[in-house]
Amino acid sequence: MDDLALFGKKGGLHYFEIYIHYNLNEGTEVCAKLSSANSNPKDGRCSDGIEEHGDEPDEFSYSCNFEYLPPLVLTCLLPLTYPSKDPPYFTITVKWMDGPNVSQLCEMLDTLWAELPGQEVVYQWVEWLRNSSRSYLWFDGKITLGPDIPMHKVDCRAISRSLSLESVIPSMLSYSSKKLYQAFLEDLHMCMICLNQSKGSNFIRLPCQHLFCVKCLGTLCRMHVKEGSVFQLVCPDTKCNASIPPYVLKRLLMEDEFERWDRLRAQKALDSMSDVVYCPRCVIGCLEDEDNNAQCPKCSFFFCSFCKEPCHPSKQCLTPEEKLQRRQASGRMSEREMAQEMLSIKALYSDVRLCPKCRMAISKTEGCNKMVCGNCGQFFCFRCGKAIKGYDHFSECQLFAPRDISAWERQMEEQFGNHVRTSLRPVGGTVRCPKCRERNFKDDEKYIFCWACRANYCTLCRREVQDKRGHFGSPECVGLEDF
Repeated sequence: MDDLALFGKKGGLHYFEIYIHYNLNEGTEVCAKLSSANSNPKDGRCSDGIEEHGDEPDEFSYSCNFEYLPPLVLTCLLPLTYPSKDPPYFTITVKWMDGPNVSQLCEMLDTLWAELPGQEVVYQWVEWLRNSSRSYLWFDGKITLGPDIPMHKVDCRAISRSLSLESVIPSMLSYSSKKLYQAFLEDLHMCMICLNQSKGSNFIRLPCQHLFCVKCLGTLCRMHVKEGSVFQLVCPDTKCNASIPPYVLKRLLMEDEFERWDRLRAQKALDSMSDVVYCPRCVIGCLEDEDNNAQCPKCSFFFCSFCKEPCHPSKQCLTPEEKLQRRQASGRMSEREMAQEMLSIKALYSDVRLCPKCRMAISKTEGCNKMVCGNCGQFFCFRCGKAIKGYDHFSECQLFAPRDISAWERQMEEQFGNHVRTSLRPVGGTVRCPKCRERNFKDDEKYIFCWACRANYCTLCRREVQDKRGHFGSPECVGLEDF
């Protein structure tokens, strides 16, 4: 970082201030020596980050690393007799450094003037402070401060630390953090999602230290909030599973989206709690007791948490079949309605499994037995219901269900039956279009051209055909691609 210079005039004399910034590419360790009077360790032991140091039992040291240190400030007032006779009046300000160290810097500036009498010495002073003053501040690669002992013999031109180390160290850490953030905003970074480079002002750094551009991370967060998968709002890095904190979400999401995220998070947190159930009347969350009963705080309904019916101590819950039989006996359901309801319940439970992590009901419509919960992101086997990670589990369980040969045979028989019935009709006869049911003249036993739809239909699969070449009897036509 370039040194900052401020120039002015005071009392007819010119003055200037130059800020010397030290380049700390790999950081610097600062060791603060504390006395027992300042640190107040409990029971004679050191507190966190403080270790006993040296031979003195009441002296302790605290070490931390800094990427940036507050600057050294050189202030010079040029007398009228400068440079022919007198040197500049100067002060060196390092408010975080101990007085003796700053006094040594003042003595070195006096030595430089003694070596170059009658010359412009200010430039040499600045160069020496920038390049050679480290040896007076750094010892064995680190800076040692303290302890807090009053110094009486200190050069009046040395403006050094006047506050206790307990106040100076936090201010130094705050300065280093601000400079680190400023450097982050100005540097170029690459987003690991879109692989584009941009300045840090267009990026977000998560607490896990992974970087992503605002556009990509915002799109990802809005997608999960829209789909309701708020438990999957984690760092997009493949090897990281750290959650995205709320303050980042508030920056990326619109106000209504953030409110939806807050509601979904609370709702899903309640759903994942094993002792929280919902009142069947007003859908209010209730806590169940050890007997699996709960009482709604709003409507005072006392119900069984299993079947959601009124509480029935020492009795088994009614099965879905028994509930339907009661409704039929009361005259509120006919036999036909009861049969349809039974078939619906059977079909519902045949393709539903509970997530082993959050107990959310998951339905399978197609695909293999490796399922992922849309609520918490847990992978599990649909066949046995166990939580899994990869595909090793399917050496025991089947990844794909066996083919239903009988269903395939019935499909083939039905399709060829349609074709046979169509082909037996004489040429010139009429055949109904499978889409609009308009009558069309039969001129080909394999395809029908509908004058109303203006489209060709296969007599075997009854689907619209764009290109008739090779379709009839193909795997697509007879449905072999579905198995």
